[in-house]
Amino acid sequence: MPSSTSSSERLGLGSPQQHSPLRDIPQAPWPRILWAAVLVCAALLGAWEAYWRSEWFVPSIRNSDGLWALTRTRIQTEGGHGTVVVSSSRLLFDLHLEAWREETGQLPIQLGLEGTSPRPFLADVARDTAFKGLVVVGVTPPLFFPPPGGERLTALAFAKQWSPADQFGQQVSMRFVEPVFAFYDPDTALFTVLKRQPFWPQRPGLPPQMPKVRKLANTRSTRQSDMWDKVERDPAYQKIARDTWLAFINAPRPPLPPPEVLKKGFEALLAEVAGDVRRIRERGGEVVFVRAPSSGPFLAAENGGFPRERTWEPLLQATDAVGIHFEDHADLRDVELPEWSHIAAGDTDRFTRALVRHLREALVAKGTPRQELGR
Repeated sequence: MPSSTSSSERLGLGSPQQHSPLRDIPQAPWPRILWAAVLVCAALLGAWEAYWRSEWFVPSIRNSDGLWALTRTRIQTEGGHGTVVVSSSRLLFDLHLEAWREETGQLPIQLGLEGTSPRPFLADVARDTAFKGLVVVGVTPPLFFPPPGGERLTALAFAKQWSPADQFGQQVSMRFVEPVFAFYDPDTALFTVLKRQPFWPQRPGLPPQMPKVRKLANTRSTRQSDMWDKVERDPAYQKIARDTWLAFINAPRPPLPPPEVLKKGFEALLAEVAGDVRRIRERGGEVVFVRAPSSGPFLAAENGGFPRERTWEPLLQATDAVGIHFEDHADLRDVELPEWSHIAAGDTDRFTRALVRHLREALVAKGTPRQELGR
């Protein structure tokens, strides 16, 4: 004869009717518990903030894809005029935007991105905008002349599809969080800090891991990026920055393709860039190229791997563009480069004013003066 006992009763759980999704909240001093949790959280955040401030960190706007996308919108809101800068990190760090504005009357639209080829961003300005002002292209040879790549190419895709929620989040973050907390920096993220600790064992058989580039600059809402004073004044940290560049310079490289393949690829690069320059000129705009300073092993590696007569000069010839090379001008060479690749913050004002003057004079000499450069 079948049993009438339910499965829940056989398991000792009682009948379904005896169970309820609700349970009584235990008696406890909940307001005091809440305040205790808030105080503990505030104390931990305060300690974390105090630690990073003791390590020279200060509140800074995050150089995020959102900030880049927000800056790019100025191309539309300012009517396609003015000056746009597309570059790797050198013109991002080396240009003093307020000095540029004082010299020309206009604040540049700073679209430089560290560790990334500027060529896709030049193409974006040429093909996907109605920009008809002046485009300043920074040429860092190891990033400009190889196939386009870099860590920050994501910014371009993000700018084309960022949502109202992304825009709102960017505004909230840069107005209420980033100007307040020094620890809100990618270099201080907990797992980033843990990954660079020396106690992790080396796994045999794996290729050597390239070091990550550490924090080098502080950024403002205009994307003005000033070299972090720790890079300039802390010898140990400066050595970390230099050792990182040395690791990149001395890293094993795959064998080069045959000369005819290299020649064909370089000719395609020149044709691509010349096409972008032509599109901008057809709308009434102009493009200039700037080779910003480098020094020490960085300059030696760049001159050895990308000789000027085989890269820089053909670029200018193919585009029929003005090019300012720092080695041609004493006032552009006379700057401090603490880690061989970027100008110290105190020298960027003087460098920027000299660069504007050289660009203005070169364009006048070519017969193509630009109102974007002022008088």
